[in-house]
Amino acid sequence: MAAEYKRSFRMYSAWNYMQEVEDLNKMSDEGWQLVRGGCFHSKFVRNPDIRYRYQLDYQKIDDMARYIEIFREQGWEYVNSTFNGWHYLKKLYDPALPDEAYEIFTDRESLREMTGRWTRFATILGVFFGIMAIIEAFRVITAPNLPRLIQLFTLIIESGLLLRGAFIMRRTEPGQKLRHDSLILGIFFACIFIGAASNIILDDMRPNLNTQQQADEVFEPIIENRWVDFDVKYPDNYYLDLMIKADEPLTFEIVNEADEVVYTETGTDVDKKDIRIKLPRGSYGFRMSVNSGFELSCSID
Repeated sequence: MAAEYKRSFRMYSAWNYMQEVEDLNKMSDEGWQLVRGGCFHSKFVRNPDIRYRYQLDYQKIDDMARYIEIFREQGWEYVNSTFNGWHYLKKLYDPALPDEAYEIFTDRESLREMTGRWTRFATILGVFFGIMAIIEAFRVITAPNLPRLIQLFTLIIESGLLLRGAFIMRRTEPGQKLRHDSLILGIFFACIFIGAASNIILDDMRPNLNTQQQADEVFEPIIENRWVDFDVKYPDNYYLDLMIKADEPLTFEIVNEADEVVYTETGTDVDKKDIRIKLPRGSYGFRMSVNSGFELSCSID
């Protein structure tokens, strides 16, 4: 008879790891034994004839064979490890044994050491995201647009949750379970996913237009020549880089679909970067007027 498997997609925060341990034990009592544990999903096999008790450990392992052997000598069986350093262990359950027989840490100091390893990692990562958020905040202040604003909020959420987790793991009693933490974690990952996806989509929808025009000599005046069009798919701040070199004044314009001028610049020697232009959704074009030889380069994003 083929083995029966099932998957669980529950998420657990590192600082609430004992909730995952408790849920794994309940699954075992119901006849579902862990095959592979994971950060976002776990796989179980149906076997109601045995029961296990599970534990989680967090540390960097240099000698995995020795690590597995140490726990095997204490009656623990290694299940698997996750990419971010968590290790799943199980031991056959004997109701006659006390609860202490299913602890992998025999004293509070060793448990504190294990949680401290994750706390240090989370603090470093949280501070890193915090610094990135400060840098992004400066960009939002100096050159605001929607993708940068979304990126800022995403970094703030990432930094805030990691630092919150580090604080919780440092301050709470080791092994303490937190109510509603899975809901908070789910909201966190939803915000991260939606924020990242929105940022990628919005950035891809921006014009990202770069164009050049040049003539060493103009034999007759060029009047309001519209040479390139682009679409703005959502209202936002857009940024223009403009370079003009001309013998006589050249007029550069951005016009909308009604041929109304939304930006204009006239000169013989212009070199401007990140000109902020607020544009509604619609179709636009670059237009110029000039009577002499010129070189024009412009880009908008």
